[in-house]
Amino acid sequence: MSAFELPGRREAWLTAAATFAGYGLILGAMFVALFVLPYVAFAA
Repeated sequence: MSAFELPGRREAWLTAAATFAGYGLILGAMFVALFVLPYVAFAA
């Protein structure tokens, strides 16, 4: 067991990582849609 692994199932860590990645993608897409696209539209 490496120093980074706490006692528990590895699948739980993969599920948590996938969840955070999914939320990150959603938040990134929302940021682009709400801030980047209007900035590009008005700056053009």
